[in-house]
Amino acid sequence: MIRWSEPGYVVGFTTRVGGVSGGPFASLNLGRSTGDDVACVDENRRRACAELEAEPSLLALNRQVHSTTVNEASPGVRGQIGDGLWCDRPGVPMLALAADCVPIAVAARGRGRLAVVHAGWRGLSSGVVGAGVSAVRAGEEDVQLAAAIGPSAGPCCYEVGAEVSDLFDADLTRARKLDLWGATERLLRAAGVGLVERVDLCTICRPELFFSHRRDGRPRGVQGVIGYVA
Repeated sequence: MIRWSEPGYVVGFTTRVGGVSGGPFASLNLGRSTGDDVACVDENRRRACAELEAEPSLLALNRQVHSTTVNEASPGVRGQIGDGLWCDRPGVPMLALAADCVPIAVAARGRGRLAVVHAGWRGLSSGVVGAGVSAVRAGEEDVQLAAAIGPSAGPCCYEVGAEVSDLFDADLTRARKLDLWGATERLLRAAGVGLVERVDLCTICRPELFFSHRRDGRPRGVQGVIGYVA
């Protein structure tokens, strides 16, 4: 678990280490739709929540579809279509899943509002970052915002075609490899986030730590970001 230290919030980016799943899902797979045994996934989610002292029965998560929808999280509610969740109620854990896409946490500093977001190139280019920021800003122009960018496909490995690279600033693609970390940071700062922290670990070239769709295809597991208002 890679923790983000932002006062008033509990946030962690999971790795693939420390779960009970086997085979291509070994070991901390958090995705039920991957083909893994559901009982194993549920235990993995319980373990991830326990690491953050969160209540697993309250865990909220979306059915992710590479959209720009950021839903308000309700305790234990799962399966809404969307790629982000936000909450202003203490103790409600939210989970956004990823396996090369970018997991992001955004917090309104001192205001008790948090969002977790799943962002691939489609979501980044169409506005999911701005939607997550808007949710935690809640119309307050003077609020200070902070964000953490978790592990994803890195600029070392994430090869794309012109149809994708052309959606981003030209300097973010070098030798056909797109810098998702840089693209995410620019979008966060453009949306008014003053403090941006990055993990800068590549999911593709670190198989011992992360699941990767680009590297392994299917079947494979997913990691994610879990967070809640303390």
